[in-house]
Amino acid sequence: MTAPGLPPIDGTWYCDSWDPDLKILHRMRTTLFAGASACQRIEVLDTCGFGRMLVLDGLPQAAEKDEMLYARALAWPALLAVPGPKRVLITGGGDGHVLREALRFPSVTSVVVCDIDPQVTSVTQEHMPFMWDGAERDRRAEVRHADAWEFLGAAAPASFEVVISDITDPGGEGTASHRLYSPEYFRRIERCLAPGGVCVAQAQELSIRDFEHHVRLRRLVRDVFEAVRSAHVYVPSFGYPEGLLFASHDPARLRLARAEVEARLGEANLGGDAYFDASVYEAMFVLPPFIRAALDKG
Repeated sequence: MTAPGLPPIDGTWYCDSWDPDLKILHRMRTTLFAGASACQRIEVLDTCGFGRMLVLDGLPQAAEKDEMLYARALAWPALLAVPGPKRVLITGGGDGHVLREALRFPSVTSVVVCDIDPQVTSVTQEHMPFMWDGAERDRRAEVRHADAWEFLGAAAPASFEVVISDITDPGGEGTASHRLYSPEYFRRIERCLAPGGVCVAQAQELSIRDFEHHVRLRRLVRDVFEAVRSAHVYVPSFGYPEGLLFASHDPARLRLARAEVEARLGEANLGGDAYFDASVYEAMFVLPPFIRAALDKG
């Protein structure tokens, strides 16, 4: 097909559905999996630009060429913030790559993944094994297929030093993720955190096009935690900078000096990584003035 002012579009293209006013096309080689679980529609596409891509309900979640950018940005700063973190909880994260990154820290003794959809786990283990890289066989890992809301409500207080919220963007009322973007959800996380613990949450787009959703979510988190810090990471396959929220009752945990980041990366044998270092850590928290103003106002 052709469109005015655009070159011809040939072959097979996947059009994501994340925004009614903006569409991103990915040229595909083939569809590796397409099906529906009890929770959502699941697809794995082999794309020309980004390799294998996980798509849930029409929204790209992770792609072979750049998934590590998101996974490290979500997991590593929170794990670096807590000296010698041992116990980690990941809500969502059934696709494995955030678990993989948490297990890179040798001090970690247990990581619990609580994801409601077992089919996301089985499909990615079969069609996107690089996401897991053997993490499912690590004796420190436990993958539970359960409702994160209920899991948090039943968990013992102060169970974890780090909680990573890697859930899909909020759907409408009644969807699996709707109540996981609420003050009560973050209060449940707070109750599960040990003193000085850190929470990080996937926090929607943070760009010149759309930052209002992030601002609203930040407001919810700020009502629960003493210190909250916004960050962003650009994920090319998403087509926009992804917002992240880091939260703690210890403000110092969220503002590590460069030397401290370098030292803790070294202690974890993660120095020299190709995708994350102290400079990337610092850059994640550098936001343009208009976003800083919106965050201050919000």
